[in-house]
Amino acid sequence: MNLPKLPLGVPLMDRDHAVLEHMFSTLPQTRDAELLPLFEAIAQEICDHFSREEIMMEREQVPILSCHKAQHAALLREVETMRAYLATADARVQRHQIGFVLAHLVANHVGGVDQVTSTFLTNRSAKSPPESDCAPQSACMAS
Repeated sequence: MNLPKLPLGVPLMDRDHAVLEHMFSTLPQTRDAELLPLFEAIAQEICDHFSREEIMMEREQVPILSCHKAQHAALLREVETMRAYLATADARVQRHQIGFVLAHLVANHVGGVDQVTSTFLTNRSAKSPPESDCAPQSACMAS
């Protein structure tokens, strides 16, 4: 498995975070005409990741679940706001919004509530069997 820059020790999270990092890393070579499709792909992956993560957290009875879900909802609202803004922005602004603003929103989430959640899960994993993968139950983004 490719590990993200900040591995958390939770396979599902690390796998998904590595996918998102890879998607962000393609931005410099993405043509201007492909910026909005790249944003949409990243936005969908964020949504799918949150769905998988929430299923796992519910199963593992993570104590900060409601807070973590609220953080997911807040980040998804930012994505929706950004989607509307990018629709009329030029390529320079689109690149900045995707590569800096959105990337930092995701990184801050990983370094914040994901870090706290992973600490709980890795401490618990010493006492229980390893986690299994979770498939997303439904799409949560409208394009």
